[in-house]
Amino acid sequence: MSYFDISGAVFNNQLRELETSDPVHADVFNAVFRQLINNDVALMEAASMFAGEKNKQAEFILNLKRTGKKYGVHHSAFDVSPLSAGTRTLDAVGMVAQPSTNTVRGRNDFEGESVFYGLEVNGHVDDAGEFIVEYIKGIDNEFSRTERDTWMLYLTQWINITIDANGESLVISDEHHAGFFPEGAAIRTDQTVRPFVAQAKYMAGNGSDGKAASISGVNAAHDQSHNGMITRFKAKGTQYCGTTAQDKNHMDNLFEVAFATRNSQSIMSGCTGYYNRFYATVVENNVERIIISKSDANSLVVGSTVSIGNATALSGSNPTDDRGNAGLHAKANRVIITKIEDYDSNNSAVYVDNGGTKFSTGSTMVGSTEVKTTIVTMPWHTGACDNVLGSCGSPNSNTSGKDPYILFGVEMFLGFYEVISNVILKISNHVMTACICYDCTKLATSVTSDYVECGYSIADTQESWKYISELGYDPENPSVRHGTKVAASSSTGYADGQYTNKLDQTSDGLREWLSGGYLGNWSRAGRWFADLYGGLGYS
Repeated sequence: MSYFDISGAVFNNQLRELETSDPVHADVFNAVFRQLINNDVALMEAASMFAGEKNKQAEFILNLKRTGKKYGVHHSAFDVSPLSAGTRTLDAVGMVAQPSTNTVRGRNDFEGESVFYGLEVNGHVDDAGEFIVEYIKGIDNEFSRTERDTWMLYLTQWINITIDANGESLVISDEHHAGFFPEGAAIRTDQTVRPFVAQAKYMAGNGSDGKAASISGVNAAHDQSHNGMITRFKAKGTQYCGTTAQDKNHMDNLFEVAFATRNSQSIMSGCTGYYNRFYATVVENNVERIIISKSDANSLVVGSTVSIGNATALSGSNPTDDRGNAGLHAKANRVIITKIEDYDSNNSAVYVDNGGTKFSTGSTMVGSTEVKTTIVTMPWHTGACDNVLGSCGSPNSNTSGKDPYILFGVEMFLGFYEVISNVILKISNHVMTACICYDCTKLATSVTSDYVECGYSIADTQESWKYISELGYDPENPSVRHGTKVAASSSTGYADGQYTNKLDQTSDGLREWLSGGYLGNWSRAGRWFADLYGGLGYS
């Protein structure tokens, strides 16, 4: 089969028509484009007809989503107004964004448009750092979320940020306008700009080969640290690493512009308030369930992940609820709740998929202390959001604190911190600054010459949680943003917590950046949350 030459094609911003030096086929192109722009099936069919190579097909589809528009949001400086809500600007004025669930589709005017459109593909990163598309959802029958690394591709963001005494204005576009710069995720090490950026759709679990994989239906890897991730991802390939500051910034920009607020938990809270431990009320043998009180069972969510076991250590005189205690996972290790049903008038039966392995819910002893069988909540499996009806939202509730969410197709906030892999926090002379490495092949366990220090100091929270009221900004390193002022609350400013050592009493050292939040961070969690307390090997 022969394909049309689209190498010189450009898109008309008004008519969304393809102008080409191939006049024989121009009319054919233009006749179908109006129909396929908003028809995913037709769009995929056109891509497979007009382009042969997979990367070209992906670019073709993404380019059809270009608008040239400028989508903006303005937030007042905290001293001007502490409100988290912003004001839409430019082409975002009048647009609406609402998250969805598995049963209700929210209105989202940004979905499917410009830089907000995500193309789902299987692919890999080659040894030169280029993303190679293997299969495209909707085109290739070989596409799989469970057997191959799954990614979301987006048009490169072109960004304009203006900060003054009145506040901060963020504008993103799919085209290079005067005063705009390309997002960090699109910049190669030679400073050229990629036409699209790739984001792993899922948090990294393990594939069938035991290596890190962005696939649905597995436990995302736990107990990850900055240093441990370097080793883990290098085993997959020289150009792989964990989430970068540029990856995070890409998604933060989409969220902030689409939802026009800095209080991310007011829209989608993620699994950040689901740190529960409940005890068996009835002893059973040879089962894949646990009987607990109805009131306790009402706090659990079908489809979420739990472990069942008996603690093997005490915290004071009580059994520990530390998820690091192996005994809590001994009977059922990070398994999914399949159903919850009444057992009697006071109790409920919580069923889990333990792969057919039965267990007893009897007590054990730690010294002279009885330890009942316990069910503890754990981070969700990947793919928990695969049935959400829109590109943004949670399976059951967007604001319960129990559900993860997807943001324009990327799943996140499963109940884990997300360690930012290419940033090290440096404490020197009682001042903390962020240092970023732009080459994933040079990530290190210390600040080397390959790291660049950002030009602002991070607020000292004195070993207490403080809420971010202002983020620092270095125009040379725009993807790295931490709180420089922490005068807000859980409902004002950025509404997210930041935590550091008592820097005025702390010796020189290095810290890792834990972002997002975990099962028990509650209102402190969110898109701008930053736990900056642990060393580079802390997991």
